Amino acid sequence: MTNSTSHWLYLHDGKPGHLNQLRGFAHAITKLHPHASSSWFDVSRLTMYQRFSGRCAELQTLPKADVIIAAGHSTHWLVLLLRKKWKSHTVIVMRPSWPTSWFDSVIMPKHDIKGDKVRSNVYLTEGAMNMVGSQKYLPRNKGLVLLGGNSKHFEWPDEQITQQVSAIIESHPELEWTVTDSRRSPSKQITDIQLACPAATYQDYRNCPKDWLLEKISQSDTIWITPDSVSMVYEALSSGARVGLIELPPKAQNRINRGMLTLITEGKVSAINLEAEITIARTPLPRLNEAKNAAQWLTYRL
Repeated sequence: MTNSTSHWLYLHDGKPGHLNQLRGFAHAITKLHPHASSSWFDVSRLTMYQRFSGRCAELQTLPKADVIIAAGHSTHWLVLLLRKKWKSHTVIVMRPSWPTSWFDSVIMPKHDIKGDKVRSNVYLTEGAMNMVGSQKYLPRNKGLVLLGGNSKHFEWPDEQITQQVSAIIESHPELEWTVTDSRRSPSKQITDIQLACPAATYQDYRNCPKDWLLEKISQSDTIWITPDSVSMVYEALSSGARVGLIELPPKAQNRINRGMLTLITEGKVSAINLEAEITIARTPLPRLNEAKNAAQWLTYRL
């Protein structure tokens, strides 16, 4: 395969997290293969029969792909069907539904691996890939607090969240602070924080302009995040900013909780506990650019 002849097909299920990973990866691939062409296909538009049979007019019009990159469990069977049809190199960007040996290449976060054995066709990343690592970092004396909300992995203690955010903002009064919520945030949370920290700026997620968050991340000296949003944590770690985690009580011990706890115990991020006591990162992670690293690894395999 050469840069001038290769075509890359990106299959996804329409979910924002999967799209974000593929966009970051596609951006990195374009830098390495500037003359290659690409197309995108959302499998959520297909019925289950179409996904498992491959019989669909839309699929028939897709150009033959030399490489198929897919994210989302609902893409996996279609990837195998298209590989059989086109003899393509298949890439799964996540821990796949089926054995990793069924696909040519797999790119997945370290916290998703089971056991110690990793096949040679698997590349492990520090968290999920994203676009942030490739963006210019131009800090402007700003601080950013990113709030998630109720999730299956963590409790959400409203009063303690307010106390932690207040302590974070008070610890760096020289920064211009912005606090933003998400669709899972309790409606009263931002109001409580506004009363405790009236000098900060607040951004309702429902009114965020396009690319607002990416711009804010690239301008922030310090970013604090609740650990319920793993993708957001790794976007912050890809920015170049100093990163801290707001404590949430875990509902159960699982790979998500363990991954966030490891970042704290290894001193890779700063942390604040439920008593609003701040611990500064001892050995902060260098700026991540996992999309670029994974793209280089895949290029060597083709």
